Amino acid sequence: CVAACPNGAANLFTGAKIGHLNLLPQGQPERYQRAQNMVDVMEEYFGSCSNHAECEIACPKNISIDFIARMNRDYLKSKFRNRKE
Repeated sequence: CVAACPNGAANLFTGAKIGHLNLLPQGQPERYQRAQNMVDVMEEYFGSCSNHAECEIACPKNISIDFIARMNRDYLKSKFRNRKE
């Protein structure tokens, strides 16, 4: 998936992993902090997503880019939640 991305972004993989962990009940307390931490590390080592959807086309597991949107939503929520603290 990452190799197919013109930016070399790992957003599809990271979004799918965050989505997977968010399905677990024990993962809910740190949901937003986990999204923030994983996205920060991902952006440090990979490029940003430009929504070409090349990763979705090349993905052997047929992971949808909807996971990237969910990841970005959780990331933005984490920024607002941490601002209040």
